[in-house]
Formats: sequence, structure tokens, C-alpha cells
Amino acid sequence: MQKSDAQLRTEIKISNVVCTADLKQSVNIDSFNKYKFLSSNLDLYRCGYVKNDTMIGRVTVFASGKLISVGTKSPKQAKNELEKACEILKQHKLIKSYKINPLIRNMVSSAFLGKTVSLNKLARTLPRSMYEPEQFPGLIYRIQDSVVALIFSSGKIVLVGAKTFSELNNAFFEILKRIN
Repeated sequence: MQKSDAQLRTEIKISNVVCTADLKQSVNIDSFNKYKFLSSNLDLYRCGYVKNDTMIGRVTVFASGKLISVGTKSPKQAKNELEKACEILKQHKLIKSYKINPLIRNMVSSAFLGKTVSLNKLARTLPRSMYEPEQFPGLIYRIQDSVVALIFSSGKIVLVGAKTFSELNNAFFEILKRIN
């Protein structure tokens, strides 16, 4: 798992972390509905789900052994939930021993600027931005690499695509610098 190389700014609140891992073995997802904390609807999706009473999000399991954790609020929670899912699969003898290497794929977060923003004015000054109020009420700003900010006139910002706290902090700092 990527190391958290910074503390997250207090203004930024994470709402969802997407984290993946690979068991490097196949999993019999056809039998998931027989076991506690496992479910699937194979007519709809070719995957199964792991969720117990202590999990915040849930882990999607594919027959190939690929795992996706969604719905957690921190990278640490995401890693813990992948580990819990693996333990549940192992208890039900659906997998052998395992060693996973969780990778953060996306952290969705929000922040508030504390003031309203003129999106028309901002759209004229921000590079790599798009604002079409007839299509979407926010300004879309491609900050760096994979990080995108949705900036709303209320001053609310949604950041998507970051993989580390540093990327989130840098994106927020970039927005503050451009708006001020």
C-alpha cells in the first residue's frame, strides 16, 4: 500500500476510498450466498461481495481473485477491510493462504472555501478548466495528473482521483492559490 507521506489538511474530508488488491488465486463466487457475510447476484454481476457487521464499506470479489474495497473513509480503513474480506474468505475455505498488496486507486473528498466563488470569472483564469452551467452546475478543473476538482459557486469543492494525502493537499493548495 502506498505510504501516507503527509497529514491530510483539516479542511479536507474524505468521503470514499477505492482500493484494490489481487489474491493471485481464483475464488468460487458461485457459492457466496451459502455463507455468512458473503453475497452475490450472478444474474446481474459476475462478482461477489463481502460485508460483515464491522465493515464500513464493502469488498467486491471477482472469480479471478481481484478485490475492490469501496465506501471507506481512509486508506487505513480500506486496507483493513480488504484484510477482513480475505480472512472471511479463508474461514469459509474459499481461498488458501494469501498475501495482498493493497493499492489506493481513488480518494473522493470535499472541502469548503468559506466563501462564494464566481465560476464565470474563475473559468476565464484557470487553465485546464471547463465550465458549462447548462450541462453541470460546477466548474471542472483538471489540477495535476489524475486529480480533478469540481468547484461550485457555494464554495464547496469535490476532489477526485487523488491516491495520496499529498495529492489532496497539493490540489487544495492549488485551488486556494488560484482563487485568492
